[in-house]
Amino acid sequence: MESLLNFGRMEAGAQEYCFEPLDPTELVKDVLEEFQAETTTDSHRIELSAESRAPMIHADREALSRALWNLLDNARKYSPDCPTICVELAPQGEQFAIRVRDGGQGIPSEEQKEIFQKFARGALSKALNVTGTGIGLAMVQHIVQAHGGQLRLESQPGHGSTFTILLPVGKEEK
Repeated sequence: MESLLNFGRMEAGAQEYCFEPLDPTELVKDVLEEFQAETTTDSHRIELSAESRAPMIHADREALSRALWNLLDNARKYSPDCPTICVELAPQGEQFAIRVRDGGQGIPSEEQKEIFQKFARGALSKALNVTGTGIGLAMVQHIVQAHGGQLRLESQPGHGSTFTILLPVGKEEK
C-alpha cells in the first residue's frame, strides 16, 4: 500500500527529492546489507562486484535505495531456482552503472517494454504465482529518470535478466 502511495506522489509530481553528493558504492552496500538482513529466510545470496573507487553521484539516498531494493526483490522473486543475484558497480563513461543480474527465467522480448508500465505484470509472474502490484519497475524507472539517468534491461528467456541503472556522475542536483 505504501508503495502505491509513493508512486502516486511521484506521478503527480509531488514527490520531493533531496539530492546530495553520494558515494554509490557505499549506498549500494548499505542497501544490500539491509536487504540480506530482511530476507534471511531466503536461500538467495548476493555477490557484489565493485571497483575500489567510485565517482560521486548526486542522488536522493532514500529514493535510489528504494529503486535498488525493488530490483533486488524482483531478482529474488523471479529466479527461485537460481540462488545467486549479482550486483555490479562500474563507471561507464560519464555515467555510473548499477547492474542487478539474476539467473531466472528471463523476460520475453514482447513483454520487455510493457513491464515498465504501471500495473503491468508479465506472464512469468502468473506462472510463478508471484505477488505484487505491478508498479515496481514503473517506480524504479520514474526514480532513475528523476535523477537524470536511464534504466536498461537485457534479458532472454532461459538466461535471466540484467537491469542497469545508469546515473550521471559529478553532476549538480536536478
